[in-house]
Amino acid sequence: MRRSRRRLRWNALGVLAACLMALSVLAGQLAAADSNTAVSRGGDPPRLGESVRAGIAHQAREPRREDAASPDVMAPAAPVAGPVAALPRKHDFRALPPGNRNKEDKQSCDNVRKNLRSLSAQGKKSVTCFEWGTAEKSDTAKLRDTIAPSGNGHVWCEDQPRDITYVTRTSICEHHNLIIMIVNTLTGMVLGSVHGRVKQEINTSASQTQFDDYFYVTVDAVTSIAETGMTMKVESECGPASQCSQGTGPWVGHLPISTGLSLDGMWLRSWTGTTNPEELLIQYHLHVVFPGATSGSTSWGLESRDFTLRCDNIITSFAGCVVPRFTPTFTVSHAYPAAREYIGRVQHSLSSHLGWEGRGSPLHREGDPAVANANRNKVCDSTWVKEDRFGGKPAGDPLAIECDEWPFAATKESGGQIGIGSGKECQQWTIWPGGTGEWKTVDFPAPAYAAPHGTAACARASMPRRDNGGVGGALSSFYQTNRVLNNDPFWVDSGAQYINTPQKTHSPQTCTVRTPAVSAVQPAASPQSTFSNYASSTSSGWTGGDSTYSVKLPDGRLLWLFSDTFLGPLNPNGTRPISAPFVNNSFVMQDGSNLTTITGGSAANPKSIMPPESANHWFWLGGGKITTRGSANYLQVIFHEWHKFGAGVWDFAHKRNVVATFSLSNLTAPISVEPLPSTQKIQWGSGITPSTVSGDGYTYIYGVDDAGYKKKMHIARVKGGDLSSVWEFYDKPSNRWVLSENQAAPILTGVSNEYSVTPWNGQFILFTQNSNEAFSAQTHAFAACDPAGPFLNQTLVYTMPETGPWGSYQDSDVFAYNAHIHPSLTRNGNNFTFSYNVNSMDNRVDPLGAHYRDPSIYKPRWVSFTLN
Repeated sequence: MRRSRRRLRWNALGVLAACLMALSVLAGQLAAADSNTAVSRGGDPPRLGESVRAGIAHQAREPRREDAASPDVMAPAAPVAGPVAALPRKHDFRALPPGNRNKEDKQSCDNVRKNLRSLSAQGKKSVTCFEWGTAEKSDTAKLRDTIAPSGNGHVWCEDQPRDITYVTRTSICEHHNLIIMIVNTLTGMVLGSVHGRVKQEINTSASQTQFDDYFYVTVDAVTSIAETGMTMKVESECGPASQCSQGTGPWVGHLPISTGLSLDGMWLRSWTGTTNPEELLIQYHLHVVFPGATSGSTSWGLESRDFTLRCDNIITSFAGCVVPRFTPTFTVSHAYPAAREYIGRVQHSLSSHLGWEGRGSPLHREGDPAVANANRNKVCDSTWVKEDRFGGKPAGDPLAIECDEWPFAATKESGGQIGIGSGKECQQWTIWPGGTGEWKTVDFPAPAYAAPHGTAACARASMPRRDNGGVGGALSSFYQTNRVLNNDPFWVDSGAQYINTPQKTHSPQTCTVRTPAVSAVQPAASPQSTFSNYASSTSSGWTGGDSTYSVKLPDGRLLWLFSDTFLGPLNPNGTRPISAPFVNNSFVMQDGSNLTTITGGSAANPKSIMPPESANHWFWLGGGKITTRGSANYLQVIFHEWHKFGAGVWDFAHKRNVVATFSLSNLTAPISVEPLPSTQKIQWGSGITPSTVSGDGYTYIYGVDDAGYKKKMHIARVKGGDLSSVWEFYDKPSNRWVLSENQAAPILTGVSNEYSVTPWNGQFILFTQNSNEAFSAQTHAFAACDPAGPFLNQTLVYTMPETGPWGSYQDSDVFAYNAHIHPSLTRNGNNFTFSYNVNSMDNRVDPLGAHYRDPSIYKPRWVSFTLN
């Protein structure tokens, strides 16, 4: 219900008349004592600008809630309820920057002090001045607080520090201290003072054009000649007058008021204009008259614009008014956990912290739908790669994957308006279903696998439609309910302040690490002769290759995985024709002593199993494994995409990593290719330790940053056996697993591009070529209790004999590289077989080129050994 248009309240000092009368006498004595305290210099009254707050010894900044009115001892009055307004939650209101009301008011004590001489010359013996926001409570006033419970004029901000304007989107509230002084214009002495408070509260609605304006004034203490006969009147204007109508004020004319009494009431106003939008500015005037002495008035609101509303009928089917100086906050609902955390992580990670109140600047609404669509199309352009972790739901399904951009497309800060050329310049994110990798029970974001983060102040994510559409609909509703117009600022609460880097503490397996003792080293181990014989006799199959990984298939056969591969036949004299087919990756199936080469393309025109997407690009492969999905088994292989960037022999670089999944019934082409969450610095798949042998249910994937030498080891893992699951990366310094590759430090220096970590009788063996020296021919074993190390007790296993001018080929161009163990060939836990590759820097396509005159160079070697 609306509050009455006019209200008058007389408040007295207490509940029990006798007690209060006695205490009022005491209060009067204390007031006199306060006055005497102020006249401490020769008994003279205080001068304006000196300790004129005499009788106000200590400032009381802790606001006092006034919950109940004190009936007047002479004429009890029924209490009247204050403004009907729910107290906003703390984060729902804000304090406006403090203004200087005393500077704004021409009759402020500061301004009057400067003009005392001219006022005296005008024949004025005394003048009234006003001082806002500096009241300190005297002992008298403090005593009065303890004996006279109050509550008159309750406003929602009164528990906040005084002398500040507080706003919500639909309310303005103040509780100001006010001193009124009567000053002798000739001497500057204070002849009397009034210490009081003014409370104001305006309440409007985003769905109505009417609003009410409540005003309350009370007197806490009066000294000297101001003690009797004072009257007050309040006036207000709402402008422009053509746009704002208002009824009568809280009370009509001057009404008497004295110590312990208050006056209050309300204006009912409404917006009557049609211009959109329109700002309504409200100002106030308080008039005071002292009998036989002086009168004065104070005005406020015009310069500070603290009491400003904005009304419109643009944004919805109905008109409404809001407080434009309040910047509202859009809260991303916990009902959409993936979107909320995604936005929070982006806000937290961007140096601009866009939309994060207290850390960044607000967003601003883009009111033109065409511009918003252009923003969306710019960020979610053709470079966006949809990463679907929710099962490939059709369009329209709540779990169908859509491109979700930040900042919102319907904002001025959208990536589409900050000058990006493409959405690939933004951060890239993907959403995982809750429970994946035991990270979270609700859906969660992680860096995208398709591309690394860009550096622009924007982001895009592969987001389920449920979250993308849910947040978009909530934002649209927020715009309407808060009447957020074009270019209006707003904050976004996504919980960014609570964001922590997702991480798991690493709990390594423990043991007493043994030192490997190497024995029974046997070069030319099986299946080396099998491959040599096959190469010399095949008409179109494998005749040489490198990488040399192996995977044992469920039926017992061995699948060998090769990168660059020469195909047959060889010439009758054992040399290779320069017309020999060449592919960048291939498989060879071993069934006993029988080998079969698998490539893409056709027998007449063989192609790589993983063909490149464009010219001057190719794929080399890393390790592979068998993955079970439901009741079906699949082969997964990690591939590295490379590209040529110059004319030089070594002008090529790593671009990205992908995991290719193959049906075991057709190994000539993958059924899916998915990007992995990696940068262009780390090649993953140097080795793989499956979850079936890792001891903790995780599959460990090993990587390397491809330096010239002193290459560094990196470790990632997935829960279970599917390489398409969420990857986590080991950060050794913090002993934690994290979701971002960039947050993980390397583990060990000195590994090669290809190496292995293999179970060894309850422990693990890291086997690698030593890269601490360029073109080193040495291979080493390290022992560890856990697949993530630490790797200790380095032991020399074998020196590859082919390398360099003193090697078996006596050729400075020949080198050996990439030694790793084959678990598929391991016997009884102690006997291992590793392979390494041999190559030549002479890459001429010429009968005299090394790869053509002697095909034996470009072949893997196998070596067996025993660890005791």
